[in-house]
Amino acid sequence: MNFLLHIDWLGFVLASVAVVLAPGPGSMFVARTAGARGRRAGRMAMFGIMLGDSCLIALSLLGVSALLQANPLLFHVIRLAGAGYLIYLGLQALFFSGAAKEGVAETNIALSLRQSFIITLLNPKAVFFFMAFFPLFIRSAASGLLLPYLALSMVFMLISFLYLRLLIVTSARLGTAFRASHRVQSWARRITGTLFLGFGIKVALASK
Repeated sequence: MNFLLHIDWLGFVLASVAVVLAPGPGSMFVARTAGARGRRAGRMAMFGIMLGDSCLIALSLLGVSALLQANPLLFHVIRLAGAGYLIYLGLQALFFSGAAKEGVAETNIALSLRQSFIITLLNPKAVFFFMAFFPLFIRSAASGLLLPYLALSMVFMLISFLYLRLLIVTSARLGTAFRASHRVQSWARRITGTLFLGFGIKVALASK
């Protein structure tokens, strides 16, 4: 357990809180899902985000960022695929009526997990982020990087979990309050759809 002493825990926790609180398509998708379809769907979306983050952290540890750096075309293909998916979600929110029956929404609740997982995983820059972020707080790699990475990953996931849970509860309560108003629902879809389109276009135009 000596490797725990070689980690700047205070700096890592503060930086992780700042990263988790930063608005992004993942947290926005969780809030939108919880507000529109309730807490259960919101939790599924949260699990998708966390599963995607876990995969990206594992990929960063395995050195996939080096592979992406050595193959710019592969990086751009993944980036454009992620941008296309965000744009698709934005168009869906803008033009889909959202009038599906509750029974249909219930049977498709796993869709929330799949969509949030894809949103997270199709973000190659996140691999670079985790590759550069975690080592900043490891004072010594004498015992290797695996154990410190695992410890930091667990703390990061806990912070993310607590924030997303709060986001789900808040969004679900607001969704219940506004669900009876078709006008509010219409504006909420327009706003989230526009934001997803904005994220997608930003990712598509962003340089490596």
